[in-house]
Amino acid sequence: MSATARRHLVALIILLAAAAAVEAVRIMSSAPPAFAPDFATLPMKIGDYQGQNREVDEFIRKYLGAEQMLERLYTGPDGLVSVTLIYGVDWRDVHSPVSCFPAQGWLIVADDPIQVPAPADSPTPGAVHARLLRVVKNDQYRLAAFAFCHPGGTTSNWIYQGWKVLTGPRGAGGVIVILDTEPTPGLEPAQQRLNQFLAAVYPHAVSFWYQEPQIGS
Repeated sequence: MSATARRHLVALIILLAAAAAVEAVRIMSSAPPAFAPDFATLPMKIGDYQGQNREVDEFIRKYLGAEQMLERLYTGPDGLVSVTLIYGVDWRDVHSPVSCFPAQGWLIVADDPIQVPAPADSPTPGAVHARLLRVVKNDQYRLAAFAFCHPGGTTSNWIYQGWKVLTGPRGAGGVIVILDTEPTPGLEPAQQRLNQFLAAVYPHAVSFWYQEPQIGS
């Protein structure tokens, strides 16, 4: 190889390395949120359950790394169902429910992946992928389900969700849907209740990615 050819090859390698470094910085650097969802389309009534919004504690919102957050409590024939929606852009700051429950003193006694058939109005194909937790604190038992959502789908895997957020549309971020209820009148009915809520909540939790204009557009 001639000296000129070697110089051209070295220049090409440097150019490719620089391009890769720029792309890595673009992916890893935090971006301002491209959306400002208010989750307004989430219905106040799901099945026989009536919802009531709860005030979001700003300290908790900031601690969770959430750009936007909604908390709602639904009351129905078998008790209460709590719904929390969290939207964040820098996924390195957003906390997983698997760590949040123990931080609040709950012991996780069961943690299983589940798939809930997507409703007819789902903006993404396939099932909603989530995790089902059984937690206990003193004499209290609760059943919880959560799903990580990103443009194009869902996952129950925290690491995969982080990758999808980092490599997805810049500033689009991700959403966590968190549901919990008391296991009344039993575990199986409570799980069915959470499945019903997850199928009903998911399309509204992510509709802004497919309907709302981006900030500044």
